[in-house]
Amino acid sequence: MTLPAWLRPAPVRALLALAAVLLLGCIANAGGAFFHAATHFGLLDAVGSAGILAIGQCLVILGGGIDLSVGSVLAFSGMAFAGLMLEGGWVWPLAAAAAIAAGTACGLLNGVLVARARIQPFLATLATMVIARGLARWLPELAGKDANSKFLPVEVSGPQAWQWLAGKSWLGLPNTGLLFLLVAAAATLFVKRTVAGRHLLAVGGNEEAARLAGIAVVRTKLLAYGLCGACSGLAAVCWVARDVQGNPAAGAMFELDAIAAVVIGGTSLQGGRGGIGLAVIGLFTLAYIDKVLSLNAVPDHWRLVVRGVIILAAVLLQERRR
Repeated sequence: MTLPAWLRPAPVRALLALAAVLLLGCIANAGGAFFHAATHFGLLDAVGSAGILAIGQCLVILGGGIDLSVGSVLAFSGMAFAGLMLEGGWVWPLAAAAAIAAGTACGLLNGVLVARARIQPFLATLATMVIARGLARWLPELAGKDANSKFLPVEVSGPQAWQWLAGKSWLGLPNTGLLFLLVAAAATLFVKRTVAGRHLLAVGGNEEAARLAGIAVVRTKLLAYGLCGACSGLAAVCWVARDVQGNPAAGAMFELDAIAAVVIGGTSLQGGRGGIGLAVIGLFTLAYIDKVLSLNAVPDHWRLVVRGVIILAAVLLQERRR
């Protein structure tokens, strides 16, 4: 059985899924709580770090790869950011730049393993995931602390820069959420309006044809994984500010959430088809599902089951479309 023609475009399916979740929220509104602006602003704040991770993951998937290390790279970069500020006395711009550089380095390592060493992306990024998590747990030792220790600020609310990043600005919108939307807009322009972005889609669609067309496949993959790592580093800065600590255990299972957002949005896991906007829609679909269930006091374990069923349905829908 094939899908009707009007339902085949990925944006249509993604928007219908989001609309269905929003309708569910209007029906099961938890005594009107779903209609409060604070509920939606809080959701935008909560998805900031996860959204930036999903954008990086989407770039890799569009290029025909996958990155299982983003959660661990977030932990490693976050520990570097928090440690440099709290233990090293670095000013926040330099510490943030170092965290993003650390994430980019991890991403480039993935790119080298995949593009040059020709290791399967799943295996290459699985190895990097373990390495980055180990480095995150080792960093406290450089500051004279026990392994696995957290970097905690003296002030309960953290340094002023953290307070600003975790705070709100124009019209009460969360700064982290706004940063996520800006990154999404920049990534959309990159994919749709630049030569490198078009090369990324070509490599994801058919790597051999892209190579025969003169596209630098290795360089394109390195760029995709490097950008994904940079997104992980930026997401780490946002996460540390919001969590008010550097935690080596941060980011657990975040890679699965990032992949789920991309898949639910309709971007093909085979590469070459999809876009950043679809990943953003998928992210909000997942986030609103979780929000509606939490407002209605659904236990965590059943929320996980629902998320898993939805991810499975999205994958099956992709297979049917093929």
